[in-house]
Amino acid sequence: MKTAEQRKQLSIEKLKNEGIAHIDCLPVIEDESEAELKTPLEIAKRLIACMLCIQASFDQRNDDYDVEVVIFYQKPLKQFQIDNLTEKELIVFEQKGDEQDLLNMTWKYEACWALLWALGLIDELKFPNEPMTHDECHFAIDVVSNNANMDEFLSKIKMRSLDEILDQADLIYRYHWACVNARINGKEVNLFESVVMERRAGLDWLFRVDADWDNPDLNT
Repeated sequence: MKTAEQRKQLSIEKLKNEGIAHIDCLPVIEDESEAELKTPLEIAKRLIACMLCIQASFDQRNDDYDVEVVIFYQKPLKQFQIDNLTEKELIVFEQKGDEQDLLNMTWKYEACWALLWALGLIDELKFPNEPMTHDECHFAIDVVSNNANMDEFLSKIKMRSLDEILDQADLIYRYHWACVNARINGKEVNLFESVVMERRAGLDWLFRVDADWDNPDLNT
């Protein structure tokens, strides 16, 4: 089992190899004794709820959210027994959000990708210097939609260990600092800050007891 400091040093070594700026004084994240990994069911329900809301956001931005579409979304919500919609997700489903609300929700695809990785449904989290591709978005949709119910979806999960998740959470935390540092100081960095932020939000939610999906704590 790694200590939080060992995990930090491994992340810093990776940053050095990638030519990404870092500072030694950036704190450690939680160690395994302080973290509480959510269950596969909790993660699956959060993933599916958010992905449905993302698609609803795209439909609304494309002026394609009529009564038939609204009814269409009720089917998977019932099919997968989704009862955990957040306040911001309800705003979208109830068509009470503005353009910025819808745009913000579409970026949640990056957080969902982190959940898919944690569930063992994708092999790796690629270097965060570009958004997900259309093919990756469609893959994420298919991973969920090709299941008759939640039990079938859960049967395909190969949950990653808390150790693996904390490794990625520590690394993305330091990537995020590099993004903020570059933005503040007018420097270039080979990272896409919005991708980094959303991935960090998704990873942190997995193991933080007080994590807020709608309003993640992303201080650096």
